[in-house]
Amino acid sequence: MEGINELQSEISRAISGESYFDNITKHIYSVDASIYEKIPTAIVVPKSTQDIIATVKIASKHGLPITARGAATGITGGCLGNGIIIDTSKYLNKILEVNYEKEYAVCEPGVIQDQLNEYLEPRGYRLGPDTSTGNRATIGGMLGNNAAGARSLYYGKMIDHVLEIEMVLANGDSLTFRELSESQLKEICQSNNFEGRIYNEILKIRENYREDIRNSFPNIPRRVSGYNLDELIKSNDLNLTKLIVGSEGTLGIVTKIKVKICKRPQNTAFCLLFFENMIEGMRSLNDILSYSPLSVEMIDNKIIAMGKQSPTMQGKTDWLIGNPEAIFVVEFQESTKAALISLVENFADRMEHDKVGYKRSVIYDNNTIAHVWSMRKAGLGLLLSKRTYSRAIAFIEDITVAPQNLATFMEKFQSILSKYKKEAGVYGHVGSGCMHIRPYINLRDTEEIDCMKAIMLEVTELLIESRGSLSGEHGDGYIRTWLNKKLFGDSLYQAFVDVKKAFDPNGLMNPNKIVDGLPVEKDLRIDSNTKQHKIKTFLDFTKEGGFELSVDLCNGNAQCRKPEGLMCPSFQVSGDEHDSTRGRAQVLRSIINGKLPSKEFTGKGLYDVLDLCVECKGCKAECPSQVDMAKMKSEFLYHYYKKNSSPVRNKLFGYIGSINKFCSRFSRLTNWILRSVLNKKLMSILGITTKREFPLLAKQRFSSWTKSVAPTHKRDKDVVLFIDTFTEYNYPQIGIAAHKVLSSLGYKVIVNTPKCCGRPMISKGMLEQAKANAEEILNQLIPYAENDTQIVILEPSCLSAITDDYHFLVGESHKIIETVSENCTSLENFVLENLSLVNWITNDEIEIHFHRHCHQKALTKKEALGTLLNQIPKSVVHEIPSGCCGVAGSFGYEKEHYDFSLKIGELHLLPYIRALDEKAIIIANGVSCRNQIIHGTGRKAVHIAELLSKYLKN
Repeated sequence: MEGINELQSEISRAISGESYFDNITKHIYSVDASIYEKIPTAIVVPKSTQDIIATVKIASKHGLPITARGAATGITGGCLGNGIIIDTSKYLNKILEVNYEKEYAVCEPGVIQDQLNEYLEPRGYRLGPDTSTGNRATIGGMLGNNAAGARSLYYGKMIDHVLEIEMVLANGDSLTFRELSESQLKEICQSNNFEGRIYNEILKIRENYREDIRNSFPNIPRRVSGYNLDELIKSNDLNLTKLIVGSEGTLGIVTKIKVKICKRPQNTAFCLLFFENMIEGMRSLNDILSYSPLSVEMIDNKIIAMGKQSPTMQGKTDWLIGNPEAIFVVEFQESTKAALISLVENFADRMEHDKVGYKRSVIYDNNTIAHVWSMRKAGLGLLLSKRTYSRAIAFIEDITVAPQNLATFMEKFQSILSKYKKEAGVYGHVGSGCMHIRPYINLRDTEEIDCMKAIMLEVTELLIESRGSLSGEHGDGYIRTWLNKKLFGDSLYQAFVDVKKAFDPNGLMNPNKIVDGLPVEKDLRIDSNTKQHKIKTFLDFTKEGGFELSVDLCNGNAQCRKPEGLMCPSFQVSGDEHDSTRGRAQVLRSIINGKLPSKEFTGKGLYDVLDLCVECKGCKAECPSQVDMAKMKSEFLYHYYKKNSSPVRNKLFGYIGSINKFCSRFSRLTNWILRSVLNKKLMSILGITTKREFPLLAKQRFSSWTKSVAPTHKRDKDVVLFIDTFTEYNYPQIGIAAHKVLSSLGYKVIVNTPKCCGRPMISKGMLEQAKANAEEILNQLIPYAENDTQIVILEPSCLSAITDDYHFLVGESHKIIETVSENCTSLENFVLENLSLVNWITNDEIEIHFHRHCHQKALTKKEALGTLLNQIPKSVVHEIPSGCCGVAGSFGYEKEHYDFSLKIGELHLLPYIRALDEKAIIIANGVSCRNQIIHGTGRKAVHIAELLSKYLKN
């Protein structure tokens, strides 16, 4: 402990960035997207290169290993270690220079691939390599793995694009590596310093192993395993960037990268080739590649079958023809559309003439092209989210051979899988011979781990025979390093060891990667010795396979770190791994799996990690494993407040329905109190912000208004208008507008007895009270639902409560929940289904911008709001490219969260609205969303009901 305190003190004094030594943070940083878990000693989040230099020097003094980390999207364990983790993603993420004339960019290592491409796009440029994780993968990580992506046939790999590298070495020196002339190289070699020593050692390695490299090193388009020894003998010049790329941080910490930038493809199209037999397709690769395509990707029938089951693929599979075992997606580009059409049609004709595949389909439409990629994404996501401990594991997922050898290799590979009775989805960059294959393995079963090792050994023998590589783009990491000596042979492996020693004589830079591999079964995230702490839950986790499996569903792919979309708004603001869905899931898993004490399940550490989760449900929709952090947070809060008393503030928010019902009798007095200085002082004491106004109570309740309305229905058909707390007491004009809309369609409108759905209680862990409310609501609605009467719900969070939360709040076995939820719908969806009854009022052209509530984005299978708005005559409709608004129920009203809630709004929503024309109409159905918009911009947003009532004839 004394040593740790000394280390902590030294690092804190030496750096301007952040450092962490607590158990919670160490467990958050103990995983990536691999099957491993390695607890570090400390985490440093540097703000400058000087911070990295200082940290490396301190680590060297203490003999501690150092591991660089970006987004940690790697699936090999490459960014895990038991020493000091240096996270460059939070602060070192600036694009420092772009020169379009000389076609290069200079970046810090934390710059995200898509961030750079977005910056370059207006001038028609991009970074060549395009990984599938481009919305969160960092340039530093791509350099470490020598990333390639789908279009490597045209763009090559990172090694083909890196021009210069600034790197901190193991002794703390910062050096810049670039291509050297003969005179420059001679001068460096004569210097008596660490840099000179490195160059001299590498020159010796080049001479000593030249023949072995020439005769035995794999000569294939994609190879990341080992160091790039082949680059040493391509010419007499020496460019050590070629050796550093793909070195997985084992040679030093990269602090600045100069990369070549490329012109973007101007016109692209697909030709889909459908095969009844995957191997048959692979035998056609030479003919396919003779047309110089931009990319050739493959999706197999298992991924296609899973993709079809995904709700996200509904209505997006009309491009599928028959039941193929494999589809080859062949992409082409040309400078003009005419040239593109000529090329693609010629290719398709040739494939048809040669009977390559049973069908060929040419696609030019960008939407359909997006649907093809969505199929692979959706299918793979479902493969990875299987609700058992037998998972699609990444251990031979990156095997690569020369494309002309792929068919023969895959036949033999499939026989190995059959021998061990394993199935796997197959996809990947078939045009470059790089295949991604993930057999199902249960890591809690010792025999299954033995099976995994046996498969790896047999596949390695097959790769040696085929002159292939264990990795074509993902790297060695922990998962494959142990096989490098077998794969490359003693001599080349010794050359790897010599390269490592030249740069890192004490072996402190990301050890046990590429050389000195550990046993594959060491430091697994879960194994047969894992003793799980069982949680007796209030909510029903049957669908997830139990709470323990629900927590363990996170595979670490880091989709929650992307800077756009819905998931995860708190990470998008902070850039802090603590605030990612992955970070939260890992702390929960550490507690469940006994890595952290079980008492932490009701501890302050876990509370703090979950605190900024706004329960947007984005992870349930956008995470490939569909991790439902909102649900798990509610369960945690239930247990936490059982042990630690719930604050008064929670009860005020949770019982908002009952409070409003009572106070509405004295609406004038209540509104006066709400505006008073005394009330603001009281709210401040209770931890509620005084900077945000509470919704005032209306003079008349909505239910009172309905009693005075004569029925005007023309059809013998009923519809229930569900009245939520805010429509009843605060915004009755929305209910009145909805009533008029439904009446205009000829329906008899039935209004339920106002009752809070319980969503505010669910968000505060008040699950017993929420269940009581839910059962009362269900009993109210079941008579209508059993008669197939549609129930229209105006507030998106109320709709999600009934159609989503109630399933696990009252339990799936509850007989009426399915019937009620199936009959609940939004106003916009109901009007769309009755579009033939709509009679629009002719109007002048209107400009409409709409923001969808988080729960609408996360849970709605079909986007109805924009579709309906586009039906309004003379309307110009735009969806606001926003994620969460930031208020999230009570979150934005809580004193400690107020500033953060505004930062979420400032990500996309509020700046977008400020830039709108004054005449633009803003639609936001969520009460929280409308309050954030008016608070943050002064602009008023309206509910869809209010707009429709204006443009529908009664």
